[in-house]
Amino acid sequence: MMAKATVQIQESRLRQDLLDLARFGEDPGRGITRTALNDADLAARQWFKERMREAGLKVHEDAAANLIGRIDPAAGPTDRPCIATGSHIDTVVQGGKFDGALGICTSLEALRAIRESGFALPCPLELLVFTDEEGGHFAGTFGSRAMFNLLQEGEMEKSRGAGMSSLAQDLKRMGKDPQKIYQGIRSPSEFRAFLEVHIEQGPVLESMDIPIGIVEGIVHLGRYLIQVEGKAGHAGTTPMHLRDDALVKAAEIITAVNEAVRSGGPEIVGTIGEIGVHPGVINVIPGEVEMALDLRSMKEATLASVKKKIDEIVHSTDNAKIETILTKGGVKMDPGIMEAIELSCRQRGIPFHRMWSGAGHDAMTFPTQHIPTGMIFVPCVGGESHCPNEDIRFEDAATGAQVLADTVVRLALQEFLHPPP
Repeated sequence: MMAKATVQIQESRLRQDLLDLARFGEDPGRGITRTALNDADLAARQWFKERMREAGLKVHEDAAANLIGRIDPAAGPTDRPCIATGSHIDTVVQGGKFDGALGICTSLEALRAIRESGFALPCPLELLVFTDEEGGHFAGTFGSRAMFNLLQEGEMEKSRGAGMSSLAQDLKRMGKDPQKIYQGIRSPSEFRAFLEVHIEQGPVLESMDIPIGIVEGIVHLGRYLIQVEGKAGHAGTTPMHLRDDALVKAAEIITAVNEAVRSGGPEIVGTIGEIGVHPGVINVIPGEVEMALDLRSMKEATLASVKKKIDEIVHSTDNAKIETILTKGGVKMDPGIMEAIELSCRQRGIPFHRMWSGAGHDAMTFPTQHIPTGMIFVPCVGGESHCPNEDIRFEDAATGAQVLADTVVRLALQEFLHPPP
């Protein structure tokens, strides 16, 4: 058994890292816009590379622009499967300070504290910072999927809307060759486990006054692009009865989609949160509308049933079509890792709550490769996320980092880890 309090994280150091990272892409009063591979993101990544090097990690960047920091064992083979932890550094437009950032900063603090403890672990440790988790270009969890050769054909060349850059273009801008993305592919056998710390992005933990959530699984997720075509025309000279207004048709689809999702019951949620109107001029009738739809459910059958209804809605509208951007099957976290996280909490007297995640994360990718995976949630104030008001208590962040560090050590010592099937 692991000795209690062998490793001790430093809350003040973690707090400073989080505040320093929040400077990149900050727009006072309007949150943080650090979308993947924009200038703010590139600057933040460079800053974080230096922080990892200062902490004694060997750092490199793979073909998909994932950042990888590594600590090799002091003795024994360095090619043993590693225990990895991490998250992402990119944000949504006008997002918050802690989504993704909490995961990489707690990972850095946990690995720093483990090194400082002098604990001689028998396997390598890695800190992974994944590219475009938020899907700013086309589809989310890009970096973790690229790492295991799970990208959809042609997705790097696609973008979310007219005038937006593709991942291929932005990779070229930073000097990478999208045609060599395969060079970053890794074998699942290189990993013994993956752990991710994240803000809950909901109100449950705060409402229960509990500092740690142990994630049992992540919901099924589907993202779709709905395109509606009409006919552009002069806003002053085209009579109402002779118009083919794409936005009016899109509005009818939005209302019908909302009703279809509600009819699916409490196990599913759906959101159209992104709309592009073209040409987007006040005195021109909209000729084309693009909308992004997000569906999530704990039950795959429920998601499929509601999606079928939405297909019928779209196909019954003149000159409208729906395209799949990305689908991700729901996953369950490894029971051995959940047990290890729970024991880490119990040994320090930290209250915890087991729960599901309604948000997608890079941690979804690893179970598909039969890599034992776990997630640790930390409360966020008011349950708010993906907005400028996103906030945490730094003592909760420190608790999450401490539980992560203890769990990494526990897994490295092979306690409770269930081997891949």
